[in-house]
Amino acid sequence: MSPSAAFYEDIWVVVDDGVYEPADDTFMLCDNLGITPGETLLEIGTGCGLVAIVAAKAGGQVIATDQSEAAIQNAKKNVALHKYSNLIEIRQGNLFEPIRPNEKFSLLVFNPPYLPGTKEDPAFDPAWSGGNKGYEVTEKFLDHCNQFLQAKARLLLVQSSLSDPEHIKHQLEQLFHTVDVKEEKAFFFERLILFEAKIPR
Repeated sequence: MSPSAAFYEDIWVVVDDGVYEPADDTFMLCDNLGITPGETLLEIGTGCGLVAIVAAKAGGQVIATDQSEAAIQNAKKNVALHKYSNLIEIRQGNLFEPIRPNEKFSLLVFNPPYLPGTKEDPAFDPAWSGGNKGYEVTEKFLDHCNQFLQAKARLLLVQSSLSDPEHIKHQLEQLFHTVDVKEEKAFFFERLILFEAKIPR
């Protein structure tokens, strides 16, 4: 298969085979980044790099990670295409593995695999399967997120109505002073929820 393309406003990116193609969850994040020029952003699971590029265009200084080699190469290609290599650093690894303990960020962004599914499922895909209940990957992320956040940081996290978002909201409320639903999108089979959490406890 040939690479495809994805578009957000006046930004377009190449999406290589085997890399998550930007969809409504991606665009919901892009719409709500609210970047302040000079802000430091960490994006976990960058895929083709679209969110990182949108953040850099708004003036953010970005570190973007992914565990997939295909995604890393795809993101690097798109970052170079848009000439943002001075603002975006791409690193490979699972969740926070590529991040040094002393690195702190003012904004943390994660569009996790959030649907129920395990490796035993015939249609299993790590790009969308968040574990048996759908939120296991998100829980692992939440276990460590605060150690990489500045004192007045915020977090943007996508979840699905198919994976008990109230459970994740409760966990966010244990970790942050303020937790809000920034945006919701309803579809035939699910709702996508974007949580914004502010100021780590």
